Amino acid sequence: MGNGAVIIAGTLDTKSEEIGYVRSALEKRGRRVIVIDCGILGRPTLTADFPRETVAKAGGGDLAALVAKRDRETALPVMIAGLEHILGDLLAKGEVAGFLGIGGGTNAALAATAFRMMPFGLPKMLVSTVACGNTRPFVGIKDALLFHSVVDILGLNTFLRSILDRAVAAMDAMLALDTATSARSGRGCVGLTSFGSTTEGAEHALAILQPEGLEVLGFHARGVGGEAMEALIREERIDAVLDLTTTEVADELVGGICSAGPNRLEAAGERGLPQVILPGAVDMVNFGPRATVPERFRGRSFVSHTPLATLMRTTPEENVEIARFIARKLNAAKGPVAVVLPLGGFSAYDRKDGPFWDPAADDAFRNTIRAELASHIPVIDVDAHINDRATIEAATSLLIDMINTKKNEARP
Repeated sequence: MGNGAVIIAGTLDTKSEEIGYVRSALEKRGRRVIVIDCGILGRPTLTADFPRETVAKAGGGDLAALVAKRDRETALPVMIAGLEHILGDLLAKGEVAGFLGIGGGTNAALAATAFRMMPFGLPKMLVSTVACGNTRPFVGIKDALLFHSVVDILGLNTFLRSILDRAVAAMDAMLALDTATSARSGRGCVGLTSFGSTTEGAEHALAILQPEGLEVLGFHARGVGGEAMEALIREERIDAVLDLTTTEVADELVGGICSAGPNRLEAAGERGLPQVILPGAVDMVNFGPRATVPERFRGRSFVSHTPLATLMRTTPEENVEIARFIARKLNAAKGPVAVVLPLGGFSAYDRKDGPFWDPAADDAFRNTIRAELASHIPVIDVDAHINDRATIEAATSLLIDMINTKKNEARP
């Protein structure tokens, strides 16, 4: 990590004692620490490297005015903006070795800001009571370690000291690893999306791509997975994409819980990477336990994938919109693109005699994407199921040819 420091951004008006304890423990292990004070209500008892006056100014605010209002809701966005500015500058200078957040909801919001800004590979940790429950708002798509404090971060005691000591030891261990964020295997890297209902196909793909000397990064297409793949593509960690599972688009358009957002299927096209697309699991929209399915979907066809995961069959009309979404993204791609359409079904549930077998709905997707795609994008029909080896062989063969062509074009 060189001379980089562990950044601790927190509200020193309420967490001075605890942050001071962690800073001292890290420094005893030989780690440099930079403390950024983002609190505004009380008076801090710990001296910060970046005091709250500096943070407020960096965020476009005036500390005296914020203190006078004593309104956390108004102050927090200003302090977060200040943290973004300061942390961005430290990252640009190579000053950041890791980040450690401590505290409840406010400090978790500060940590979420840091996690979002930091590249994959740099150690990221949050010690908090919120590290239990819905953690997606804090973790996002990043490789963060959440350490449940169990007790509130409200004054030091024997139990909390034990928690913080172990958190410090974990951060120290992560810092000791070679986590160079630009590390690459030296082989071409393929991003592969998969799902429980397309796992068999993903396993076939892995067995074909790895012997070709390609490294494969698998992404579980539950929203965060697709977002993470798009982010790693933009960080230039991925060289080609086998998008076997585009179910996140169904959730984005229909209202499921596994959306990867409106920018899914954009990054590879923007970078001009080779990509082969299959309509994996577009026959379903994802929800949690059956009781959580919105009332407006009453009467639809459902499957309980697990007690915590309920799948809803897409309709022909929904599949038309899903196909249009995908076609728009692929038509804008700057690099080679191909689409493979399995005629035997799009998921483990979408096959003859399966609970989601609906040829009319699947044909609506196929017909629409054929009609909407630009003429230069090949569409390959395969008379097999999406998880059959024949389908995956067709898709991987196309991708490997694209990769080799791109390599040959790059040679002088």
